[in-house]
Amino acid sequence: MRQLLKLTIAYDGTDFKGWQDSRMGPSIEGTLRTAIEKIQQHPVSLDAASRTDAGVHADAQLVTFSTPQLRKDPASFLLSLNCLLPPSIRVLDVVEEADDFHPSLSAEGKIYHYWLANGVVLPPKWRWTTWHTPGALDLALMHEAARLLIGTHNFAAFCNELSNTHFSDTYRTLTAINISQYEDNRLCIHISGTNFLYKMVRNIVGTLVYIGRRRLSIEMLHRLLENGIRAEAGVTAPAQGLTLHKVLYS
Repeated sequence: MRQLLKLTIAYDGTDFKGWQDSRMGPSIEGTLRTAIEKIQQHPVSLDAASRTDAGVHADAQLVTFSTPQLRKDPASFLLSLNCLLPPSIRVLDVVEEADDFHPSLSAEGKIYHYWLANGVVLPPKWRWTTWHTPGALDLALMHEAARLLIGTHNFAAFCNELSNTHFSDTYRTLTAINISQYEDNRLCIHISGTNFLYKMVRNIVGTLVYIGRRRLSIEMLHRLLENGIRAEAGVTAPAQGLTLHKVLYS
């Protein structure tokens, strides 16, 4: 009988080509798997709640793997993993899970945070975690636009093309979008939904920024939800501002 182990991990995605193994450079998946295999001394396959893109971060990504037997107790296994992993990846928790659990298929939603700074100068400490968008933003318009996006809509205009991938439909449900303002001209856009299209969060953020700059109107946002034309929406916000904050389960 095999054990299914569930890991909660956090990472700074700056130096990685995203979650999934890539020939282009190091991945979160490959780095974590190598550390696990060194401890367990057998090959493992990892399942994750989300395939984050290159440069994207995570506060609480869920990952599972199965093994005939964990060679250490969970607490010791966690300590050993963090000793083997680079400082940019940390395992926060290790627990045994039921056999029918899957980090992606069992998920009921996700919460993303996207950080922006619109001051004249971006402090260096934020350069890998924040999109620098200098200039005034009309927050009232951005809040109005965010409210329009909540609910179930056709988000085709907010989906980038992905090679060898075809979505059966482009309808998705957003449960909340909140824009919080902080000191030093920082903003955080919190986006919650049941599931997401490819680069959907970054495209929503880019569109909200365009609306805040009055480059797109509220009326245009209505049309985007109707016509689904990606080229008419805002820019894809850069990866470094995005963090997978939490995966929701029942």
